Amino acid sequence: MGSERARGRARRTLVAWLLGFTTIVAANAVALAQSKTERDMARALMDEGDAKVEKKDFAGALRAYRAAHAIMGVPSTGIEVARTEEKLGHLVEAHKAALEVTRLPEKPGEPKPFTEAREAAKKLAAEIEPRIPMLTVVVRGVPESAPVEVKIDGVLVPSEAARAAQPVNPGKHEVSAAATGLPPVSKEIEIAEAQRQKVTLALGDAAASDDVHEPGRRVSPLVYVGFGVGGAGLIAGAVTGALSLSRAGTVGELCPAGTCPTQAALDEATPVNDSAKTLANVSNVAFALAVVGIGVGVAGIFLSGGEPKKSPETTSIRLNIGPTGIGLVGRF
Repeated sequence: MGSERARGRARRTLVAWLLGFTTIVAANAVALAQSKTERDMARALMDEGDAKVEKKDFAGALRAYRAAHAIMGVPSTGIEVARTEEKLGHLVEAHKAALEVTRLPEKPGEPKPFTEAREAAKKLAAEIEPRIPMLTVVVRGVPESAPVEVKIDGVLVPSEAARAAQPVNPGKHEVSAAATGLPPVSKEIEIAEAQRQKVTLALGDAAASDDVHEPGRRVSPLVYVGFGVGGAGLIAGAVTGALSLSRAGTVGELCPAGTCPTQAALDEATPVNDSAKTLANVSNVAFALAVVGIGVGVAGIFLSGGEPKKSPETTSIRLNIGPTGIGLVGRF
């Protein structure tokens, strides 16, 4: 009797163990099947992304690559997300995606494409970083310690970073600011690759500033004077040169081949010839002044500093042309 009970317990134990083993094997088989299914799905998505890149459908390619990366989360899927973001001009997102690839844990014996993707991501991140525009929002009309809500394209900037330069993508952006008890203000700005730009938003009674660019350089008066003289000289030289040629043509008609047939023709040609020579001299001087003026203007560009701009209206120049010479009249 005792031996039968013992054998019964042994059979029940064996059955329980076999059932447990079968359950574990079945579960592992399901897991392996899911993993293969996911890999096949990710591979199909990557192929779809590649095909869309060939057709320049980068937005569609990005959706496919993102879906594949969400499934696999490996360097070879992540690098394609970063590359496509860059093609779309999403420099901030491309830089972030590339950095995420470089931070994926490296596993022993991983495939060579993973290593190559990490290296490519590191290089891409380094290339993109200096191209990212930086936007600084300055809010006037509230104390510096007062809480201010700053948004870029409707996305709230964390308060601790609101006064720091923010990385943005090239293109147009809407910037807004709000504070307790004051109506919000907003501006639309446009920023280029690698540009550092500042936008000022005035709240309350603060004077609004329309200058959304970096502080302007002071333009040297030499720029206005030089190019003014250069332009006037070119015009004067061209006009007086044309008049000189016209008068020389008249002299040629009166005295063909330099010989006047009559005294009357000589008397008529002499003052016209003198005028032609004078105008020719004036034209030469005007062109010489144009060359000097342009040189002064170019020098003025290099001498311009970073102080506040001076209105060009305070500087003017005028070229006077007379029958016997030319003169410059200027106000600085």
